Amino acid sequence: MRLRTFIAADMAEAIDQVRRELGQDAIIVSNYVNDAGRMEVTAAVETRMPAEAAQAGQAATLPDIEASLEQMLRDRLRETPKFASVEQQRTTSAAPIHSGIPFDETLIASALDAHAVPAPLRDALVAAAKALGSDDALAALANALDTRFAFEPVPTRPKAPIMLVGLPGSGKTVTMAKLAANALISGTSVDLITTDTARAGAAAQSDAYGKLLDLTVRPAADLDTLSMLLDDRVDSAPCFIDTTSVNPFDRGDFAALKRIAEGARIAANVEPMLVLSAAVDALVSSEVADEFAKLGVTRLIATQLDISRRLGSVLAAADSAGLALAQLSVTPYLARGLASMSPLVCARLILDSHETRSETQSLAAV
Repeated sequence: MRLRTFIAADMAEAIDQVRRELGQDAIIVSNYVNDAGRMEVTAAVETRMPAEAAQAGQAATLPDIEASLEQMLRDRLRETPKFASVEQQRTTSAAPIHSGIPFDETLIASALDAHAVPAPLRDALVAAAKALGSDDALAALANALDTRFAFEPVPTRPKAPIMLVGLPGSGKTVTMAKLAANALISGTSVDLITTDTARAGAAAQSDAYGKLLDLTVRPAADLDTLSMLLDDRVDSAPCFIDTTSVNPFDRGDFAALKRIAEGARIAANVEPMLVLSAAVDALVSSEVADEFAKLGVTRLIATQLDISRRLGSVLAAADSAGLALAQLSVTPYLARGLASMSPLVCARLILDSHETRSETQSLAAV
């Protein structure tokens, strides 16, 4: 689907432009009066055959290809067992978990406090862990997290394009590169697009990551260009879109991002996904997540765990906005990639770091 934006003195003139440029089959997607008092209309016209028909010839082989790619990803992630893939975590969690740490609700509460989890959420998780009746602290906390949160990691080869959104400094560009690297390692081509074309240095940063991956990052300065790039991409290739960072409490900037996100969703079923720094205060993170959820965001990727060393703000944000936890990043370095979030990964991060801090404090006391 091809989208174009038209600006006119009034709605009638805008419709005339739409019909003249896109034809009688065009539909009006959105309209509003801009800051200059002129009518701004976004229209769309279908330019490709339905996906079902286009993919009919691939129907027999695609599942086998996807299975192969997933197996390659699992093989790579076995090299870092602490942050295993979601498939591995499900396999592991199906068997009894024996961490060697006896269940103690005071211990779990203390560990959640150490991760700056807000008190109401901490109490709810402790109550859930206690109610599940496990005698192992790790199993109890993992199961409690599983009852409270959704976990939906980004697959190696997402079927729909993913648009990364977030605050300034959250790490969207490097996250896009990491997602792309994950797909490339699995043997598939990748399409990268950025709408962050005006910010000083943004293009150079995107290009630098693109060169490391031997990929071209295509710029889209407006919705019309983005629509065209999405329309021209190869359907089977994963597509990741970087965006201009915004302050969600700045109504003008946020409205502009919302128009881009809505237009992209109409053009190619693009999924907006929040990239959230774990180094942000829990209350601020929750408010930010609530605002970005208005874009249609349903999942988040947590970054900068190496800086914050705490998951509290991420859990608070996901809980407040009802977002699923997808991936986490513990390093800014591209080669380290992203780890799939799961109840077991989260529980290990919370308890392992708490145990390490406790041991350090004990040694210091001696």
